[in-house]
Amino acid sequence: MEGYYNGTIFHRVVPGFIVQGGDPSGDGTGGESVYGATFKDEFHSRLRFNRRGLVAMANAGKDDNGSQFFFTLGPTPELQNKHTIFGKVTGDTIYNVLKLSEGLIGPDDRPEHPQTIRSTEVLINPFDDIVPRVQEKIDTDDKPKKKKKEVQG
Repeated sequence: MEGYYNGTIFHRVVPGFIVQGGDPSGDGTGGESVYGATFKDEFHSRLRFNRRGLVAMANAGKDDNGSQFFFTLGPTPELQNKHTIFGKVTGDTIYNVLKLSEGLIGPDDRPEHPQTIRSTEVLINPFDDIVPRVQEKIDTDDKPKKKKKEVQG
């Protein structure tokens, strides 16, 4: 789970529609789910493809979710009940998502200079049965560390 997306690219960009990533092969043909096999779609009647900044699973058809995901760049009602929405971009971060859609786009919606996910981190693990991989953090800063003040509450 942790680190799976590190170094992957946004391999597909359709301006005004979506930016897609999450494929370790980088060409849109790969990606394994956290479960190993593909998993079923999940739809909720109150979650609608009605705005930019939604995060949803990309798939090749019904119940065929792997690791690929996309951000919406605007309302996309044609995706309703075809893709599982699992998040949204909040605050000013939406401008970073919109920047992903800028630049030259070649054949098959592939960006000429794709953006890369440097690293990912699971802040809250909603799955009790999935234990995150432990990753060593390499400290490249040679400066002495200052002690952080603790907040008294």
